[in-house]
Amino acid sequence: MTLYSAEMKHSSDTVKRFTVIQYDTFEPLQKIIRIVLALALIVVGALSGSSAAMILLLFLGCILLTNLNTKAASIADQVERALHGKFPELTYSFSETGFLDGPERPETPYTSLIRLIEDNEYYYLFVSKASGYMIEINSVAGEGGSEGLKRLLSEKSGCEWTKPVTIATLRLKDIIRKK
Repeated sequence: MTLYSAEMKHSSDTVKRFTVIQYDTFEPLQKIIRIVLALALIVVGALSGSSAAMILLLFLGCILLTNLNTKAASIADQVERALHGKFPELTYSFSETGFLDGPERPETPYTSLIRLIEDNEYYYLFVSKASGYMIEINSVAGEGGSEGLKRLLSEKSGCEWTKPVTIATLRLKDIIRKK
């Protein structure tokens, strides 16, 4: 019996958004290393006595700092190329034991979820570091709406909902969390 239903209409923007959330969630240490390296290049460049070395180091540091999401963007580009411009439109149905992301698809049990993330527009349900689902919050239908679905997913998966990891909200706990 279906308790909730939801939809997701993917586009180039949603693919990019998902990969950034995925990268920030599961690879925060790589991002921190890139930031530290970029800042070190900028500081060394600013303190450099040679104007040529200063310009080069400042340039490299700034390029590295402004391209922190390069890996996520590269993954998004690969996904887009594989889709050949035909972005999926998914219909989810949620039962007591799991959810389907379309007819004739196998049920994903709630116990396979390892991370639940929400932002202002989407829910992100991760089953691994490399795989997950994205749901449009405004499309959720069922008793209690999107809040009811959140409670169901949290209770059945044993996972807590979190906000996306950003540099401003990053904590040591996020870096060492391995679930």
